[in-house]
Amino acid sequence: MNSKNFHNWLNVSSKNFNKGISFGHKSIRVAKTPFWHPLQSHYFLGLRQDISLFSTQQTLKCLLRAFHVLAIILKQKGRLLIVNTNPELFRLCNNLANLTLLDKTQSLNKSLSSIFTMINSQEKKKSLSMHSSSVEFKKLKTPLISYVSDKWIGGTLTNWKQISKSVYTFAKFSERCENFLIKKNLDFPKYLRIKKCFQGLLYKSQNKMLFAFNQKPDLIFLINPNENQNLLNEAYRLHIPVIAFTEANTNLREITYPIPVNNYSIKWIYYCLKKIIKITHI
Repeated sequence: MNSKNFHNWLNVSSKNFNKGISFGHKSIRVAKTPFWHPLQSHYFLGLRQDISLFSTQQTLKCLLRAFHVLAIILKQKGRLLIVNTNPELFRLCNNLANLTLLDKTQSLNKSLSSIFTMINSQEKKKSLSMHSSSVEFKKLKTPLISYVSDKWIGGTLTNWKQISKSVYTFAKFSERCENFLIKKNLDFPKYLRIKKCFQGLLYKSQNKMLFAFNQKPDLIFLINPNENQNLLNEAYRLHIPVIAFTEANTNLREITYPIPVNNYSIKWIYYCLKKIIKITHI
């Protein structure tokens, strides 16, 4: 797919592209937080009312470059790890994990309703009609993508041999006891906390929990890099390329493919994650 066709496939128009993504970081003078990081100077148009403004042309250029690399890796059956630790976006990433890994067809409309309330009514109708049938839903299932949507556990990349034992123990416990806990309506807070951390690393096949994240990923897609410096350090040590939504004050030193945007725009993140899922089925 050449660059022109790829641009058309992404459907990056003024209607889909500009969803408040050009607003950068606002300086807090009491905390002496900088307006922007020096490595991001060529991505800015300027400052307005103490808010840095990104150039949408630069954002589009970085987006096309990052998604082109992502499409090549997924086409070659490479593994992608999507990481988000922002609690405001937890439900969005969790629902995508259910769509692509856990095959939860019965609760599909309920899980998507919380996302689509933030999307325009026309987009909502199109998305619901596209995902209404279970046949189309099953086409989205792919173990090539794994998720971390709650908390990054230090050493997941560099010390996977040890952490995989904990994930395997959780998977076996979930196979045997999850239905019992739901049936008896038992409250198990520790199990729920661990499930939040590990459920994106597993997928269900024939009522068995298998590893979606069983080896080093070929690419990491990071939504909030400012809160995940440990992840960037681990990826840099293992020479894993990183695509990240970078704020105005984000250090780009360990990010391979930065996308300078406002990473608190839920519509924009939903748009990008939806395109990632579609890339896996080209």
